[in-house]
Amino acid sequence: MIASSRLLAGGCLATAVMLAACREAQTERDVTTRTSGGEMVSPSGDSADKMGVALVRVVNAAPTTEQVIVRSDPEHVLASVDYLNVTPYQPIDRNWTTFEISTADTGTYEPLATNREMLTDGFRYTIVVMRDNKEAEFTTRILRDQIADDSARSFLRVIHAANGIDDVNIVARGADTIFTDVRFMSEAGFKARDPWKGTLEIRSEEGNRLILSIPDFALDAGASHTIVLTRNAAGKLESFQFSDSQVP
Repeated sequence: MIASSRLLAGGCLATAVMLAACREAQTERDVTTRTSGGEMVSPSGDSADKMGVALVRVVNAAPTTEQVIVRSDPEHVLASVDYLNVTPYQPIDRNWTTFEISTADTGTYEPLATNREMLTDGFRYTIVVMRDNKEAEFTTRILRDQIADDSARSFLRVIHAANGIDDVNIVARGADTIFTDVRFMSEAGFKARDPWKGTLEIRSEEGNRLILSIPDFALDAGASHTIVLTRNAAGKLESFQFSDSQVP
């Protein structure tokens, strides 16, 4: 069975205010993405806009021994990605795009999930591949990224991709609650914060029970941080993270 989910993230209303907001979501400079495996640099949103492309990457939050492969058509195949990893951004030159997800690059590409999305030139998107609540099928969310443009502030987003885990709260230990009631298959943020370092706690929304700790988590100034919550093949809750910042 093909699982599908849709989130319209692109397109701005034709008003001066919304056009200004859309313009601000692009970047004037190249962007560095930092992951546990190293750094990747992608072109600025202005450059992508001039080329008539959107920038798209894939996050694999679905525990599987195989790599996830996403394509928009046979000629546009994004980089394959292992569990708990994120691909580099790749240009996509079609505004309405149907993404197909598979786990095997054989002679016949058989999509296990599809997602049709409207993309806006010059903007960045993250495709999150996860397991649905039946655990046997894949589903996706396509989220529009926001790159920090304030060198003094940090921005945080949490993506709940842990099937079988109810709503969660995100708490900065010794400080305050950052997000509440984050549901499966949803995102919270990006939220502007002062730079901070400490232990981030994932707590159940019902009963406020601690279910996961992320020690030594740093909210760096001038960076947009993403935390992805998922469950491994054994059913244990875990997380991985990456950050994006404009090249000085």
